[in-house]
Amino acid sequence: MRTIVLTCLALLLAPSALAKDAPRLEPGKVHHLKTKKHDRAWSLFVPSKYSKKKSWPLVISSHGRGGSGKGEMGPWRGLAGKHGFIVACPDMCTATHNRPTKSNLPPSQEDDEVLLEIYETICSQFRVNRRAVMITGFSGGGNPSYHSGLRHPDVFTHICTRGGNWAPQHLPHDDKVLAAGRDHLQIYVFWGEKDHVLIIGNPHGTGQAYKALEALKQAGYKHIKEEQVPAMGHKSRPDLAATWFGEYVSANAKKFKAGDKVDDLLAKARKDIGKKRFSTAVKHVVKAAKEEQKHELRPLSPTVKAELEEHGTTMLDEAKQLKEGGDLKGASRLASKVAREFKGLDVAAEAKAFQATCKP
Repeated sequence: MRTIVLTCLALLLAPSALAKDAPRLEPGKVHHLKTKKHDRAWSLFVPSKYSKKKSWPLVISSHGRGGSGKGEMGPWRGLAGKHGFIVACPDMCTATHNRPTKSNLPPSQEDDEVLLEIYETICSQFRVNRRAVMITGFSGGGNPSYHSGLRHPDVFTHICTRGGNWAPQHLPHDDKVLAAGRDHLQIYVFWGEKDHVLIIGNPHGTGQAYKALEALKQAGYKHIKEEQVPAMGHKSRPDLAATWFGEYVSANAKKFKAGDKVDDLLAKARKDIGKKRFSTAVKHVVKAAKEEQKHELRPLSPTVKAELEEHGTTMLDEAKQLKEGGDLKGASRLASKVAREFKGLDVAAEAKAFQATCKP
């Protein structure tokens, strides 16, 4: 769960707070890059009409066997401009059999770290709509799509496999991760009527596409679209994935606009935390939480709230140390400050109760 926690924290950092040594990435052109940790190649395209006035959906797409991120980017560039999203295409080890890892990690774990680093790099320089992030893959690209998409429901909102491979180990075994993804993950599995035998099976209906659907349904995922495309063979068809994702984004445009306002509140809260203006930060977080509930938005405020609780707890621990050292007045003053500055949070109530024990 460590990577999930780290990513949650990274999500809410201001755009300039992460990847300070990362190259400046300009909209309107394809950038061919390398990850810092595993030196993995990946390509990025941000439409020229990009503006930070609103958040932008993100697509991370994986190639199939023998492919590359650079090659995968080809058709996605036009689709990104048409539908209005940012797109990244990495080289994936688990999508092909001829690309070795660059660490001692299992290929799926290294791919997972690569995907999260790419995600955080993009979030550090562009305003990403964290409520609309799709991971997709063709053929062997189904492996990292299922594996990382299902394991990081805090990052990915959509999973689309295009004639994609499936293996039982892609399904998370952590009940908390499963529970976090069941209700909100949107999943689209499509394949061709004349697809590869591994995908459709022999006899028809016994292949990996069907096994994936069976496993996902048994695991309780609620939002699954399945489609067999008539007369189609083993084809990538990123246009189908982009259209499905684009329709979701369009249908939720008003909700995402409200989400942008919530993100602005959380960004203000983060800035206030950095300047130790905790009382103001709490007000922003409380307001953001109310807006999330009002508009039925995927909640992102709990992460900032948890960080505020942590700051308050640190201060309260200092107060307890003062009491242990015999400084009851100092302990009382500090506890009072925690109760005042973090009013509305659990740590404030705890501080108030502690203050009552500091009387001479």
